[in-house]
Amino acid sequence: MQRCISSFSKTAQQQLMTASGASGYSMSVQHDLMLNNALGVANSAFKKLHDYTLFSGVAVDLTEAQATLLESSDVVHHVEKDKLMYISTTHTPEYMGLPAGAWAQTGGVGNAGEGIVIGVVDTGIYPDHPSFANDSVNLYAPHPTFKGTCGTDARVPAGFCNGKIIGARQFFEAAMVGANASDLDMLSPLDGHGHGTHCAGTAAGNYGVPVIVHGQDFGNASGIAPRARIAVYKALNKKGQGRTADIIAAINQAVEDGVHVLSLSLGPSSAPVGSVTFIDSFALACLGATRAGVHCVHAAGNTGSGPSTITSWSPWLTSVGATTTDRIYPSYLFTGDGRNYSGQGLSPQTPGLDFYPLIRASDAVATVSRLNRNFDCAEPGALNRALIEGKILVCSWNAIPGFTGSMSNYSRYAAQTTGAAGVVLLIGVEYLETNSPSSLNFDGFPAIAVTGPESYQQFLSYYDAAKQNGAAGGATGRLSGGNKAVYTGQPPKIASFSSRGPNVYLGLEEVSSTDQPIADVLKPNIVTHGVDIWAAWTPLPTTDKLLFRGQKWSMISGTSMAAPHIAGVSAIIKQMHPTWSPSAIASAISTSAVPKDTLGNPLVVYDYVYSSSGQIADLIKRPGNAFDFGNGFVDATTALNPGLIFDATYDDYIKFLCAERLLSSASVFAITSATCPPVPGLSSDLNLPSITIGNLTRSRLVPRVVTNVGPLETYTAVITQPPDVEVVVNPLTFIIAPGATQPLNITLTAVGNAIYVNQSSFGSIYLTGNLGHRVQVPVTVTYRQV
Repeated sequence: MQRCISSFSKTAQQQLMTASGASGYSMSVQHDLMLNNALGVANSAFKKLHDYTLFSGVAVDLTEAQATLLESSDVVHHVEKDKLMYISTTHTPEYMGLPAGAWAQTGGVGNAGEGIVIGVVDTGIYPDHPSFANDSVNLYAPHPTFKGTCGTDARVPAGFCNGKIIGARQFFEAAMVGANASDLDMLSPLDGHGHGTHCAGTAAGNYGVPVIVHGQDFGNASGIAPRARIAVYKALNKKGQGRTADIIAAINQAVEDGVHVLSLSLGPSSAPVGSVTFIDSFALACLGATRAGVHCVHAAGNTGSGPSTITSWSPWLTSVGATTTDRIYPSYLFTGDGRNYSGQGLSPQTPGLDFYPLIRASDAVATVSRLNRNFDCAEPGALNRALIEGKILVCSWNAIPGFTGSMSNYSRYAAQTTGAAGVVLLIGVEYLETNSPSSLNFDGFPAIAVTGPESYQQFLSYYDAAKQNGAAGGATGRLSGGNKAVYTGQPPKIASFSSRGPNVYLGLEEVSSTDQPIADVLKPNIVTHGVDIWAAWTPLPTTDKLLFRGQKWSMISGTSMAAPHIAGVSAIIKQMHPTWSPSAIASAISTSAVPKDTLGNPLVVYDYVYSSSGQIADLIKRPGNAFDFGNGFVDATTALNPGLIFDATYDDYIKFLCAERLLSSASVFAITSATCPPVPGLSSDLNLPSITIGNLTRSRLVPRVVTNVGPLETYTAVITQPPDVEVVVNPLTFIIAPGATQPLNITLTAVGNAIYVNQSSFGSIYLTGNLGHRVQVPVTVTYRQV
């Protein structure tokens, strides 16, 4: 029996299991019979939480002894311990070229996403927000196919669903077992956190909504598919966490309701102990959704930048990494000696044009013993308010490791609690992500972050000289700017937090966790904007104590912000190509992506450098590769007309599972009720829009089949060979008619020195059409000794 559970605590736990033999409308009844038969009368005190129809599964609250008994049952294939999952724009539509591109092709912004329902499984939604208002001019008609409802009890207020929002449900049955009621925030679809509202607004928020925060105007915001409908499935609480069992129930309901796209900005903080690649319950739920025709878009994870930090593994998921944008909010510090310093701040200027006295935190100490030597504003209680009030407080950081954007929050808090007129955060090291306004966000308080050793020393020289000489009462300054965006035109860069490949096999007991073999599935698949994204927020009290409290907008970062961008793109593709399968949509997004910047260089990646003790020691930039960004940065307009697609069916995914080294044919049948073919082939045979070989020894034949979704065209394969690997495509040139398919045999052979054992090399295949289509297939190969 395939087992995925390793241990239990001695308290009652929620368990998730999959049983063979249950299917169709009678699945719930069969689950009840299975549980009663397996546990017996003496062990009948259990509580069933959810039945699943996307796969034969049930969530049930059990004791340790009951779970052990179920594991030993002949009718139970797999028992999985429930686990927590966590939460993982004014400019991005323009940066992505949507107004003149994809939106124009749908008939304009007023039609982009029409008829498509995006399901958002998250922390809920704040419906009383202009991003989700029904269009008073172009009212939404009742959706012809969506079957969902707006809540099931009186806790969902009247008017929650309004035509734009057409479904709203909550799922907390598993979370309620042993939970504090205060953690469950109202047990309604209403968002008590903000994350779900933000993701829904990013994917499908209305077009051209003014972003007003603390009375400042930051421009207008729009979702990627502004005419799409939103269905809300709340399974995460106000702390941004939820039980897998509830999340699967939410996915199950969304598919039954008839959503077209699922936006899943959630996942484990790391690979769960005991997980087996591709067959954990979340992956199986998404496989069932894919079988039903729902495209699942999943955040890649925020545990970068090390290798194999990805927390989205399965080939039927479109796993999305995060990049920067080209928008900055420059601010300026003018000092009394006539100099000015540029920096970041996302904040207003100090009142008027007056210069204010400057005072360093280290010169305003009330309690010396509490002063943090690395960051002198870490403890506001250590500062003397009488010395600071009405002045501009100067906070200093001059240590290489450990700086984070939260220092801006602490600086603001220290200044506000001591009555300062503003704050200067002086950073004595180069902070490579200072182009990230949200990482240096002072939440509406006059402030600036000035970075770099040269500015640091220059400012301190002025300050110390003025202090020593007593010139005009000491150093003075004023703050300007900080709330007007500037667009640099810089290409996107992979964010340091964005989780990376390669994808690895989990659950292999014979190898250590640091030597997991690479799976033949490229992850992440795509990258897009996930840094400093403006979108809708909930003004309700949230657990975020520092930023955007009481506001209807927030600027936050994460792969959680990137995923709904791709969900919106998927909605537009589905609108334009309603018969396309989820894999066809994923292929169009991937093969049209751009892996290089405007100068032809690979996209740049931000990487953390760690000390021997595991602490962050530095942040560097380097050229990226497919394990950082998958196929590249999304090109939404080209994705509508990709030329060729790599399609895959549910049966193809079953063959892929059958070929996996972790699963026997009996295991696949028990999990999916599908029979493996006598010769399942290799996992690299799956018809993906990429080629990843995790264990090339000598040579590998990789089959692919392309389908023409464009006109009659002649294609030629243009190959960039990976180092020490020869790639041959047969046929090299082919003519393909509309709707026709063309098999490709791609042979990869280790050549040359082949000395890079267990190291990966990268290349690409471009299928270039004579009418202008360019279909990109990244090639990643890891060589293994025979």
